[in-house]
Amino acid sequence: MGVLEDYFISPIMDRTGYNAINTLVYAAIAIGALYLIWRFLKGKKFDFASKGFLYAVTAFVLFGSTCRVLTDLSDAGAVAGMAMSSSPLAPIYMSLLSSGIFKYGFLTVTPGIYIVTAALFLLSLAIAGAMKRLMFASYAGFLLWLPIFLLVLPFASQWVFAALCIALAAAGAYAAFFLLERLGKLKLTIYEKLAIGGQALDGAATFVVIDIFSKETGKDYFEQHVLSAGIGSATPLGFFLFFLIKIALASAIVYFLRKEKMDKSDVALVLLVVAIMGFAPGIRDALRMLCGT
Repeated sequence: MGVLEDYFISPIMDRTGYNAINTLVYAAIAIGALYLIWRFLKGKKFDFASKGFLYAVTAFVLFGSTCRVLTDLSDAGAVAGMAMSSSPLAPIYMSLLSSGIFKYGFLTVTPGIYIVTAALFLLSLAIAGAMKRLMFASYAGFLLWLPIFLLVLPFASQWVFAALCIALAAAGAYAAFFLLERLGKLKLTIYEKLAIGGQALDGAATFVVIDIFSKETGKDYFEQHVLSAGIGSATPLGFFLFFLIKIALASAIVYFLRKEKMDKSDVALVLLVVAIMGFAPGIRDALRMLCGT
């Protein structure tokens, strides 16, 4: 019980971030779950390179990340403030507050929120499979995401910092595209671009939030992940180095995957996983910064 409390429960409830132990355990569970899902769907001859799957993944990444931001807003008291305001939306936020759905807890923060999101995603895929209409999963994801996003949107205020984050991510991603296409002689696919773009957004959001936004606003932000925190504090470049490394690693994965003789569907899945690992935290960080929490 002591190990569980020290390394898994307390870091969530005390908002202290990750440690080496829970990072390794979460990573092992995620890899194991992904492998089992891949084996199961592969046995069903599922096409991971289909547009329907791509759209569904996009929708649920948006949903999970935006839910996480709404939890942050609730935890910071912003939702309560809106509920007590004279805004015409106050009754909606009061109902949300009373329900406790987005109260800070094991199912509303990492890794719980992404487990819930994955479960809903797989359920939507199962229903889509039974209906023989894969696009159902993407429709379901977007319908789940849209009301959450509309609840977050009124808190948006830090547009300059959000624009800086997006511009930096776009510049880094396009620089990588240029080098891979000109020097690597590759014609990049949408999956390869998403893998690089997702990692670029995560790196850019982390850099802007911690090294720029935090200092300009006086808000105390820190990197929760052990490895990335080490990278961010290792050199005078700060988290800009983390940004560069994220793009470089994603580009290397894209380049070397081209050298492997893998099934097209499996390559698409690997690249989508790389993209998700970037976009999920990147969208959350960018949206949270946009809302000033």
